[in-house]
Amino acid sequence: MRSPASLVENLPIGIYTCDRAGLIVQYNRRAAELWGRAPALGDPDSLCCGAFKIMDRQGREVAVDESPMAVVLATGQPVRDRELTVERQDGTRVAILANVDPIFDEHGTLLGGVNCFQDVGELVRVKDQMREGRRVARHVMEALPAAIYTTDAEGRLLYYNKAAERLWGFAPKIGEQLWCGSWKIYLPDGTLLPHDRCPMAVALKEQRALVGPEAVVERPDGTRVPFLPYPTPLFGSDGELIGGVNMLIDLTGQKRADAQQRGLIDELNHRVKNTLATIQSLAAQTMRGPHGDGEFEGRLLSLSRVHDQLTRNAWEWADLAAIAGDTFRPLRGSANSHVAIEGPSVKLKPRIALAMGMVLHELACNAMRHGALSTPAGTVALRWRVEGRMLLVDWREEGGPAVAAPRKRGFGTRLLERSIAHELGGRPTIAFSAAGVHCTMEIPLPE
Repeated sequence: MRSPASLVENLPIGIYTCDRAGLIVQYNRRAAELWGRAPALGDPDSLCCGAFKIMDRQGREVAVDESPMAVVLATGQPVRDRELTVERQDGTRVAILANVDPIFDEHGTLLGGVNCFQDVGELVRVKDQMREGRRVARHVMEALPAAIYTTDAEGRLLYYNKAAERLWGFAPKIGEQLWCGSWKIYLPDGTLLPHDRCPMAVALKEQRALVGPEAVVERPDGTRVPFLPYPTPLFGSDGELIGGVNMLIDLTGQKRADAQQRGLIDELNHRVKNTLATIQSLAAQTMRGPHGDGEFEGRLLSLSRVHDQLTRNAWEWADLAAIAGDTFRPLRGSANSHVAIEGPSVKLKPRIALAMGMVLHELACNAMRHGALSTPAGTVALRWRVEGRMLLVDWREEGGPAVAAPRKRGFGTRLLERSIAHELGGRPTIAFSAAGVHCTMEIPLPE
Protein backbone atom coordinates (compact mmCIF):
# COMPACT_ATOMS: atom_id res chain seq x y z
CA MET A 1 0.00 0.00 0.00
CA ARG A 2 1.32 3.44 -0.97
CA SER A 3 2.14 6.08 1.63
CA PRO A 4 -0.01 9.24 1.83
CA ALA A 5 2.90 11.22 0.39
CA SER A 6 3.07 8.86 -2.59
CA LEU A 7 -0.65 9.14 -3.15
CA VAL A 8 -0.51 12.95 -3.16
CA GLU A 9 2.45 12.86 -5.53
CA ASN A 10 0.50 10.79 -8.07
CA LEU A 11 -2.87 12.54 -7.85
CA PRO A 12 -4.19 13.80 -11.24
CA ILE A 13 -4.75 17.28 -9.74
CA GLY A 14 -2.15 19.81 -8.66
CA ILE A 15 -1.62 20.29 -4.93
CA TYR A 16 0.71 22.60 -3.09
CA THR A 17 0.95 24.02 0.41
CA CYS A 18 2.30 27.32 1.67
CA ASP A 19 3.35 28.40 5.13
CA ARG A 20 1.93 31.38 6.93
CA ALA A 21 4.30 33.67 4.99
CA GLY A 22 3.16 32.29 1.59
CA LEU A 23 6.34 30.32 0.88
CA ILE A 24 5.74 27.05 -0.95
CA VAL A 25 6.68 24.14 1.30
CA GLN A 26 5.35 21.27 -0.78
CA TYR A 27 3.86 20.53 -4.25
CA ASN A 28 3.23 17.42 -6.29
CA ARG A 29 4.17 16.37 -9.83
CA ARG A 30 0.89 17.49 -11.39
CA ALA A 31 1.26 20.99 -9.91
CA ALA A 32 4.66 21.32 -11.58
CA GLU A 33 3.19 20.11 -14.87
CA LEU A 34 0.41 22.68 -14.75
CA TRP A 35 2.81 25.48 -13.80
CA GLY A 36 5.27 24.39 -16.48
CA ARG A 37 8.10 24.71 -13.97
CA ALA A 38 9.38 23.26 -10.72
CA PRO A 39 10.09 26.15 -8.32
CA ALA A 40 12.47 25.63 -5.42
CA LEU A 41 10.74 25.12 -2.07
CA GLY A 42 10.82 28.27 0.03
CA ASP A 43 11.73 30.43 -3.00
CA PRO A 44 10.48 33.96 -2.19
CA ASP A 45 10.08 34.62 -5.95
CA SER A 46 7.28 32.01 -6.02
CA LEU A 47 5.23 33.49 -3.20
CA CYS A 48 1.73 31.97 -2.83
CA CYS A 49 1.92 30.26 -6.27
CA GLY A 50 4.45 28.37 -8.35
CA ALA A 51 3.12 29.65 -11.70
CA PHE A 52 5.01 32.15 -13.83
CA LYS A 53 1.85 34.28 -14.11
CA ILE A 54 -1.84 33.85 -13.28
CA MET A 55 -4.77 35.76 -14.81
CA ASP A 56 -8.46 36.00 -14.14
CA ARG A 57 -11.19 34.97 -16.66
CA GLN A 58 -11.12 38.40 -18.21
CA GLY A 59 -7.38 38.09 -18.96
CA ARG A 60 -6.20 40.53 -16.28
CA GLU A 61 -3.03 39.54 -14.41
CA VAL A 62 -3.65 38.64 -10.78
CA ALA A 63 -1.20 40.21 -8.34
CA VAL A 64 0.44 38.00 -5.71
CA ASP A 65 -1.53 39.57 -2.86
CA GLU A 66 -4.78 38.98 -4.81
CA SER A 67 -4.11 35.31 -5.50
CA PRO A 68 -6.44 32.76 -3.87
CA MET A 69 -3.65 31.51 -1.56
CA ALA A 70 -2.87 35.07 -0.44
CA VAL A 71 -6.54 35.71 0.26
CA VAL A 72 -6.79 32.55 2.37
CA LEU A 73 -3.65 33.42 4.30
CA ALA A 74 -4.96 36.93 4.88
CA THR A 75 -8.49 35.98 5.91
CA GLY A 76 -8.29 32.40 7.15
CA GLN A 77 -11.34 31.72 4.96
CA PRO A 78 -11.41 29.15 2.13
CA VAL A 79 -11.68 30.16 -1.53
CA ARG A 80 -13.88 27.98 -3.69
CA ASP A 81 -14.04 27.34 -7.43
CA ARG A 82 -11.91 30.30 -8.53
CA GLU A 83 -11.40 30.12 -12.29
CA LEU A 84 -7.94 31.32 -13.34
CA THR A 85 -5.54 31.00 -16.21
CA VAL A 86 -1.94 29.89 -15.64
CA GLU A 87 0.54 31.32 -18.12
CA ARG A 88 3.78 29.37 -18.39
CA GLN A 89 7.17 30.82 -19.21
CA ASP A 90 6.89 29.48 -22.79
CA GLY A 91 3.66 31.44 -23.25
CA THR A 92 1.29 28.48 -23.19
CA ARG A 93 -1.79 28.84 -21.03
CA VAL A 94 -3.89 26.46 -18.96
CA ALA A 95 -7.32 27.18 -17.51
CA ILE A 96 -7.52 25.96 -13.92
CA LEU A 97 -10.11 25.75 -11.17
CA ALA A 98 -8.55 26.50 -7.73
CA ASN A 99 -9.88 25.57 -4.30
CA VAL A 100 -7.80 26.77 -1.36
CA ASP A 101 -8.28 25.85 2.29
CA PRO A 102 -6.54 27.29 5.37
CA ILE A 103 -4.49 25.01 7.66
CA PHE A 104 -4.80 25.50 11.43
CA ASP A 105 -3.08 23.86 14.36
CA GLU A 106 -4.93 22.35 17.29
CA HIS A 107 -5.18 25.79 18.89
CA GLY A 108 -6.79 27.34 15.82
CA THR A 109 -3.69 29.22 14.79
CA LEU A 110 -3.37 29.69 11.05
CA LEU A 111 -0.31 27.81 9.84
CA GLY A 112 -0.70 28.11 6.09
CA GLY A 113 -2.89 26.94 3.22
CA VAL A 114 -3.31 24.15 0.72
CA ASN A 115 -4.39 24.70 -2.88
CA CYS A 116 -5.96 21.95 -4.99
CA PHE A 117 -6.22 22.98 -8.64
CA GLN A 118 -6.99 21.16 -11.81
CA ASP A 119 -6.93 21.64 -15.57
CA VAL A 120 -10.43 22.70 -16.66
CA GLY A 121 -9.48 23.81 -20.17
CA GLU A 122 -11.92 21.44 -21.85
CA LEU A 123 -14.68 22.42 -19.44
CA VAL A 124 -14.03 26.14 -20.05
CA ARG A 125 -14.00 25.55 -23.80
CA VAL A 126 -17.37 23.80 -23.62
CA LYS A 127 -18.78 26.52 -21.37
CA ASP A 128 -17.51 29.21 -23.78
CA GLN A 129 -19.07 27.36 -26.71
CA MET A 130 -22.36 27.09 -24.84
CA ARG A 131 -22.23 30.78 -23.92
CA GLU A 132 -21.49 31.71 -27.55
CA GLY A 133 -24.25 29.37 -28.72
CA ARG A 134 -26.75 31.06 -26.39
CA ARG A 135 -25.59 34.49 -27.60
CA VAL A 136 -26.01 33.53 -31.25
CA ALA A 137 -29.36 31.87 -30.56
CA ARG A 138 -30.56 35.03 -28.83
CA HIS A 139 -29.48 37.17 -31.77
CA VAL A 140 -31.27 34.81 -34.15
CA MET A 141 -34.42 34.96 -32.04
CA GLU A 142 -34.29 38.75 -32.01
CA ALA A 143 -33.77 38.87 -35.77
CA LEU A 144 -36.71 36.59 -36.58
CA PRO A 145 -39.71 38.37 -38.11
CA ALA A 146 -42.05 36.00 -36.25
CA ALA A 147 -43.04 36.66 -32.64
CA ILE A 148 -41.36 34.17 -30.27
CA TYR A 149 -41.70 33.80 -26.51
CA THR A 150 -40.96 31.17 -23.88
CA THR A 151 -42.43 30.30 -20.50
CA ASP A 152 -41.52 28.00 -17.63
CA ALA A 153 -43.58 24.90 -16.85
CA GLU A 154 -46.08 27.02 -14.89
CA GLY A 155 -46.57 29.36 -17.83
CA ARG A 156 -44.61 32.33 -16.45
CA LEU A 157 -43.15 34.48 -19.19
CA LEU A 158 -39.36 33.99 -19.42
CA TYR A 159 -38.40 35.57 -22.73
CA TYR A 160 -39.87 37.29 -25.79
CA ASN A 161 -38.30 38.87 -28.86
CA LYS A 162 -38.84 42.26 -30.48
CA ALA A 163 -41.37 40.86 -32.96
CA ALA A 164 -43.51 39.64 -30.04
CA GLU A 165 -43.33 43.07 -28.42
CA ARG A 166 -44.46 44.66 -31.70
CA LEU A 167 -47.31 42.18 -32.06
CA TRP A 168 -48.51 42.68 -28.46
CA GLY A 169 -48.06 46.45 -28.64
CA PHE A 170 -46.24 46.65 -25.32
CA ALA A 171 -43.44 45.03 -23.30
CA PRO A 172 -44.84 42.77 -20.52
CA LYS A 173 -42.71 42.16 -17.43
CA ILE A 174 -40.71 38.96 -17.44
CA GLY A 175 -41.83 36.46 -14.80
CA GLU A 176 -45.12 38.19 -14.05
CA GLN A 177 -47.48 37.48 -16.93
CA LEU A 178 -48.81 33.97 -17.40
CA TRP A 179 -49.26 31.96 -20.61
CA CYS A 180 -48.88 34.86 -23.04
CA GLY A 181 -47.62 38.44 -23.17
CA SER A 182 -50.64 39.84 -24.96
CA TRP A 183 -52.96 42.30 -23.26
CA LYS A 184 -56.19 40.68 -24.47
CA ILE A 185 -56.97 37.79 -26.79
CA TYR A 186 -60.13 37.16 -28.79
CA LEU A 187 -61.40 34.35 -30.94
CA PRO A 188 -62.10 35.28 -34.58
CA ASP A 189 -65.83 35.65 -33.76
CA GLY A 190 -65.02 38.34 -31.20
CA THR A 191 -65.37 36.18 -28.07
CA LEU A 192 -62.88 37.11 -25.33
CA LEU A 193 -60.39 34.27 -24.75
CA PRO A 194 -59.09 34.13 -21.14
CA HIS A 195 -55.31 33.78 -20.90
CA ASP A 196 -55.57 30.48 -18.99
CA ARG A 197 -57.39 29.03 -22.01
CA CYS A 198 -55.12 30.47 -24.67
CA PRO A 199 -53.27 28.00 -26.98
CA MET A 200 -50.03 28.17 -24.93
CA ALA A 201 -51.91 27.34 -21.71
CA VAL A 202 -53.59 24.39 -23.42
CA ALA A 203 -50.27 23.14 -24.85
CA LEU A 204 -48.57 23.25 -21.43
CA LYS A 205 -51.50 21.73 -19.53
CA GLU A 206 -52.00 18.94 -22.06
CA GLN A 207 -48.25 18.67 -22.81
CA ARG A 208 -48.70 18.54 -26.55
CA ALA A 209 -47.79 20.82 -29.45
CA LEU A 210 -50.59 22.71 -31.16
CA VAL A 211 -51.08 24.58 -34.42
CA GLY A 212 -53.67 27.30 -33.91
CA PRO A 213 -56.42 28.01 -33.43
CA GLU A 214 -56.39 31.41 -35.08
CA ALA A 215 -56.95 34.25 -32.62
CA VAL A 216 -56.78 38.04 -32.40
CA VAL A 217 -54.53 40.12 -30.14
CA GLU A 218 -55.89 43.40 -28.84
CA ARG A 219 -53.17 45.89 -27.96
CA PRO A 220 -53.48 48.43 -25.15
CA ASP A 221 -54.18 51.13 -27.78
CA GLY A 222 -57.18 49.14 -29.03
CA THR A 223 -55.74 48.00 -32.34
CA ARG A 224 -56.15 44.33 -33.16
CA VAL A 225 -53.88 41.87 -34.97
CA PRO A 226 -54.96 38.42 -36.19
CA PHE A 227 -52.39 35.70 -35.58
CA LEU A 228 -51.82 31.96 -35.73
CA PRO A 229 -49.99 30.40 -32.72
CA TYR A 230 -47.65 27.38 -32.70
CA PRO A 231 -47.22 26.55 -28.97
CA THR A 232 -44.86 23.66 -28.19
CA PRO A 233 -44.06 22.23 -24.72
CA LEU A 234 -40.39 21.67 -23.84
CA PHE A 235 -39.13 18.64 -21.87
CA GLY A 236 -35.90 18.00 -19.97
CA SER A 237 -33.61 15.01 -20.44
CA ASP A 238 -35.62 13.23 -17.75
CA GLY A 239 -38.83 13.73 -19.72
CA GLU A 240 -40.27 16.27 -17.28
CA LEU A 241 -41.99 19.40 -18.60
CA ILE A 242 -39.65 22.37 -18.21
CA GLY A 243 -41.52 25.06 -20.17
CA GLY A 244 -42.83 25.98 -23.57
CA VAL A 245 -42.07 28.02 -26.65
CA ASN A 246 -44.65 29.72 -28.83
CA MET A 247 -44.37 31.28 -32.26
CA LEU A 248 -47.05 33.76 -33.31
CA ILE A 249 -47.52 34.42 -37.02
CA ASP A 250 -49.04 37.81 -37.84
CA LEU A 251 -51.88 37.19 -40.31
CA THR A 252 -52.52 40.85 -41.12
CA GLY A 253 -50.88 40.64 -44.55
CA GLN A 254 -52.59 37.37 -45.39
CA LYS A 255 -56.00 38.75 -44.35
CA ARG A 256 -55.41 41.82 -46.50
CA ALA A 257 -54.36 39.66 -49.46
CA ASP A 258 -57.43 37.44 -49.00
CA ALA A 259 -59.68 40.50 -48.98
CA GLN A 260 -57.99 41.85 -52.12
CA GLN A 261 -58.38 38.47 -53.82
CA ARG A 262 -62.06 38.34 -52.92
CA GLY A 263 -62.42 41.89 -54.22
CA LEU A 264 -60.67 41.00 -57.46
CA ILE A 265 -62.87 37.93 -57.95
CA ASP A 266 -66.01 40.00 -57.31
CA GLU A 267 -64.74 42.69 -59.69
CA LEU A 268 -63.88 40.06 -62.31
CA ASN A 269 -67.35 38.55 -62.06
CA HIS A 270 -68.86 42.01 -62.41
CA ARG A 271 -66.74 42.80 -65.47
CA VAL A 272 -67.44 39.47 -67.13
CA LYS A 273 -71.16 40.07 -66.72
CA ASN A 274 -70.81 43.59 -68.16
CA THR A 275 -68.73 42.30 -71.07
CA LEU A 276 -71.27 39.59 -71.86
CA ALA A 277 -74.06 42.19 -71.72
CA THR A 278 -72.08 44.43 -74.07
CA ILE A 279 -71.51 41.58 -76.52
CA GLN A 280 -75.18 40.63 -76.42
CA SER A 281 -76.11 44.26 -77.16
CA LEU A 282 -73.57 44.47 -80.00
CA ALA A 283 -74.89 41.24 -81.51
CA ALA A 284 -78.50 42.36 -81.29
CA GLN A 285 -77.75 45.80 -82.78
CA THR A 286 -75.52 44.41 -85.52
CA MET A 287 -77.99 41.78 -86.67
CA ARG A 288 -80.47 44.55 -87.34
CA GLY A 289 -77.96 46.43 -89.52
CA PRO A 290 -77.02 45.88 -93.18
CA HIS A 291 -73.36 44.76 -92.66
CA GLY A 292 -73.89 41.58 -90.65
CA ASP A 293 -71.04 39.38 -89.40
CA GLY A 294 -68.14 41.62 -90.56
CA GLU A 295 -69.41 44.57 -88.56
CA PHE A 296 -69.98 42.41 -85.50
CA GLU A 297 -66.45 41.02 -85.75
CA GLY A 298 -65.00 44.53 -85.99
CA ARG A 299 -66.84 45.64 -82.87
CA LEU A 300 -65.68 42.55 -80.98
CA LEU A 301 -62.08 43.21 -82.03
CA SER A 302 -62.38 46.79 -80.85
CA LEU A 303 -63.69 45.59 -77.50
CA SER A 304 -60.88 43.02 -77.34
CA ARG A 305 -58.18 45.66 -77.95
CA VAL A 306 -59.39 47.77 -75.04
CA HIS A 307 -59.48 44.63 -72.88
CA ASP A 308 -55.84 44.02 -73.82
CA GLN A 309 -54.94 47.54 -72.72
CA LEU A 310 -56.68 47.04 -69.39
CA THR A 311 -55.17 43.61 -68.82
CA ARG A 312 -51.66 44.97 -69.34
CA ASN A 313 -52.39 47.49 -66.58
CA ALA A 314 -53.97 45.01 -64.10
CA TRP A 315 -57.43 46.29 -65.03
CA GLU A 316 -56.66 49.56 -63.33
CA TRP A 317 -56.51 51.87 -66.35
CA ALA A 318 -56.00 52.21 -70.10
CA ASP A 319 -54.37 55.15 -71.87
CA LEU A 320 -56.62 57.18 -74.16
CA ALA A 321 -53.78 57.71 -76.65
CA ALA A 322 -53.29 53.95 -76.97
CA ILE A 323 -57.03 53.41 -77.41
CA ALA A 324 -57.11 56.08 -80.13
CA GLY A 325 -54.12 54.52 -81.90
CA ASP A 326 -55.72 51.07 -81.80
CA THR A 327 -58.92 52.50 -83.24
CA PHE A 328 -57.23 53.37 -86.54
CA ARG A 329 -54.89 50.38 -86.66
CA PRO A 330 -57.13 48.47 -89.13
CA LEU A 331 -56.76 51.27 -91.72
CA ARG A 332 -54.56 50.19 -94.58
CA GLY A 333 -52.03 51.98 -96.73
CA SER A 334 -52.14 55.74 -96.88
CA ALA A 335 -55.43 56.01 -95.04
CA ASN A 336 -53.60 56.32 -91.74
CA SER A 337 -51.83 59.42 -93.03
CA HIS A 338 -55.23 61.13 -93.20
CA VAL A 339 -55.77 60.78 -89.47
CA ALA A 340 -54.38 63.24 -86.92
CA ILE A 341 -54.38 62.17 -83.27
CA GLU A 342 -53.39 64.71 -80.66
CA GLY A 343 -53.78 64.76 -76.92
CA PRO A 344 -51.99 64.16 -73.61
CA SER A 345 -51.68 60.81 -71.90
CA VAL A 346 -54.86 60.24 -69.92
CA LYS A 347 -55.29 57.10 -67.79
CA LEU A 348 -58.93 56.11 -68.11
CA LYS A 349 -60.72 53.88 -65.63
CA PRO A 350 -62.03 50.60 -67.15
CA ARG A 351 -65.62 51.78 -67.54
CA ILE A 352 -64.62 54.97 -69.40
CA ALA A 353 -61.95 53.17 -71.44
CA LEU A 354 -64.41 50.54 -72.72
CA ALA A 355 -66.99 53.18 -73.63
CA MET A 356 -64.44 55.38 -75.42
CA GLY A 357 -63.07 52.39 -77.33
CA MET A 358 -66.48 51.43 -78.64
CA VAL A 359 -67.50 55.03 -79.50
CA LEU A 360 -64.25 55.81 -81.37
CA HIS A 361 -64.57 52.51 -83.25
CA GLU A 362 -68.08 53.43 -84.43
CA LEU A 363 -66.98 56.92 -85.48
CA ALA A 364 -63.99 55.49 -87.38
CA CYS A 365 -66.10 52.85 -89.14
CA ASN A 366 -68.64 55.45 -90.16
CA ALA A 367 -65.85 57.73 -91.47
CA MET A 368 -64.38 54.88 -93.55
CA ARG A 369 -67.73 53.69 -94.81
CA HIS A 370 -69.56 57.00 -95.51
CA GLY A 371 -67.47 59.92 -94.26
CA ALA A 372 -64.10 61.62 -94.74
CA LEU A 373 -62.00 58.46 -94.88
CA SER A 374 -64.11 57.06 -97.74
CA THR A 375 -62.35 59.48 -100.15
CA PRO A 376 -58.61 60.10 -100.80
CA ALA A 377 -58.84 63.78 -99.82
CA GLY A 378 -60.72 63.33 -96.56
CA THR A 379 -59.15 63.78 -93.12
CA VAL A 380 -60.07 63.04 -89.54
CA ALA A 381 -58.72 65.01 -86.60
CA LEU A 382 -59.09 63.48 -83.12
CA ARG A 383 -58.03 65.77 -80.31
CA TRP A 384 -58.59 65.84 -76.57
CA ARG A 385 -57.56 67.71 -73.46
CA VAL A 386 -58.32 67.67 -69.76
CA GLU A 387 -59.75 70.71 -68.00
CA GLY A 388 -60.14 70.23 -64.26
CA ARG A 389 -61.84 66.84 -63.85
CA MET A 390 -63.40 66.97 -67.32
CA LEU A 391 -62.13 65.16 -70.43
CA LEU A 392 -62.94 67.10 -73.60
CA VAL A 393 -62.81 65.11 -76.87
CA ASP A 394 -63.17 66.59 -80.34
CA TRP A 395 -63.71 64.48 -83.52
CA ARG A 396 -63.75 66.44 -86.73
CA GLU A 397 -63.99 65.14 -90.33
CA GLU A 398 -63.14 67.31 -93.35
CA GLY A 399 -62.65 66.88 -97.10
CA GLY A 400 -65.04 64.00 -97.50
CA PRO A 401 -68.26 63.75 -99.41
CA ALA A 402 -71.04 66.15 -98.53
CA VAL A 403 -72.71 65.04 -95.35
CA ALA A 404 -76.40 65.12 -94.60
CA ALA A 405 -78.08 64.29 -91.34
CA PRO A 406 -79.35 60.70 -91.37
CA ARG A 407 -83.09 60.21 -91.57
CA LYS A 408 -83.01 57.90 -88.58
CA ARG A 409 -80.60 57.40 -85.69
CA GLY A 410 -78.14 54.60 -86.37
CA PHE A 411 -76.31 52.29 -83.99
CA GLY A 412 -73.34 54.61 -83.69
CA THR A 413 -75.49 57.55 -82.61
CA ARG A 414 -77.40 55.45 -80.12
CA LEU A 415 -74.12 54.02 -78.74
CA LEU A 416 -72.69 57.53 -78.39
CA GLU A 417 -75.68 58.72 -76.40
CA ARG A 418 -76.01 55.60 -74.28
CA SER A 419 -72.30 55.27 -73.46
CA ILE A 420 -71.28 58.90 -73.00
CA ALA A 421 -74.49 60.38 -71.66
CA HIS A 422 -76.17 57.57 -69.79
CA GLU A 423 -73.26 55.40 -68.57
CA LEU A 424 -70.58 58.04 -68.00
CA GLY A 425 -72.78 61.04 -67.19
CA GLY A 426 -71.15 63.08 -69.96
CA ARG A 427 -72.46 65.30 -72.73
CA PRO A 428 -72.04 64.20 -76.35
CA THR A 429 -72.88 66.32 -79.40
CA ILE A 430 -72.75 65.31 -83.04
CA ALA A 431 -73.25 67.61 -86.00
CA PHE A 432 -73.74 66.43 -89.60
CA SER A 433 -72.65 69.56 -91.46
CA ALA A 434 -71.94 69.55 -95.17
CA ALA A 435 -68.15 69.87 -94.46
CA GLY A 436 -68.13 66.71 -92.43
CA VAL A 437 -69.14 65.09 -89.16
CA HIS A 438 -68.15 66.96 -86.03
CA CYS A 439 -68.55 65.19 -82.69
CA THR A 440 -67.64 66.47 -79.24
CA MET A 441 -67.74 64.70 -75.89
CA GLU A 442 -67.46 66.11 -72.38
CA ILE A 443 -66.78 63.29 -69.94
CA PRO A 444 -66.36 63.71 -66.17
CA LEU A 445 -63.28 61.96 -64.79
CA PRO A 446 -63.38 60.30 -61.38
CA GLU A 447 -61.20 61.58 -58.51
